Order: sequence, then structure tokens, then C-alpha cells
Amino acid sequence: MQRPSQTQPTTMSHGRRRGIAAVEAAISLPMLIVLVVGSIEAANTIFLKQSMTIAAYEAAKIASSPQGTPAFANLRCSEVLASRGVNTFNLAINPSDLDATTPRGTQVTVTLTVTSDSAVVGPLNFFSGKTLQTQVDMVRL
Repeated sequence: MQRPSQTQPTTMSHGRRRGIAAVEAAISLPMLIVLVVGSIEAANTIFLKQSMTIAAYEAAKIASSPQGTPAFANLRCSEVLASRGVNTFNLAINPSDLDATTPRGTQVTVTLTVTSDSAVVGPLNFFSGKTLQTQVDMVRL
């Protein structure tokens, strides 16, 4: 005679296993989805920050060149950001009166500010309303 623990599982215990698996999935699946979407949002924010750094560097490179002006620097910054899907930004160049007569060795500071709303992709907006800022300093050539 077999003991009850050694017998084949009945349909009742097999159904319980399915129920437990369904409960586990119902609990863990929403957490997994939030984790994946949060990772995508974080990656988009990091990409935005890197794009801002590249755009600020390009603007500073133009502004610090011998014939560079704030208008040319702003144009180059907008080109770089537009290629990455960012159209709303604020670019500040100091000194603001750069022209061909600005002496060599003048420090040029470029500050770029973008709101994270301008590059939102996913359904959840963990970083919504945040303002990101980057600054690049170069010396006029």
C-alpha cells in the first residue's frame, strides 16, 4: 500500500498549482513592467544629458573660434539637438558680445538648459518637469 504522500497528484492539487502560478504572475508582472519602463525612462534621460553635453561643446567650439558669434553657436546647438529630437532649449553664452574683435584668450562659457519634457518617449514620466543643465568653458582662439 502506498502512502498518501507518494501517490500521484490529484486534479485538485494540480489546479492549486495553476492558481498559485497565476497569483505569482499577477504580483510580479506589474513590478517587472514598471522596472522595464523605468529603465527606458532613465536611459532616455541619460541620452538627453549626453546630447546636451555634445550640443554645448559644439556651440562652445563655434563661439570660441576666431570668427565665432553667439548666433552661429546657437545655430550649431539647435542643429545637434534637433538631430536628437529636442527642439526646445535655452542657450546662454558668456560673454554675449562675441565678435571678430574679441581678444584671444577670452574665456567663453556656454550654458545649455533643457526641460526633460522635450524628450519624453514612454507612457510613464518619472522625470517629467525636471530641468537639465550643462556648461562648457573654452578659451577663445
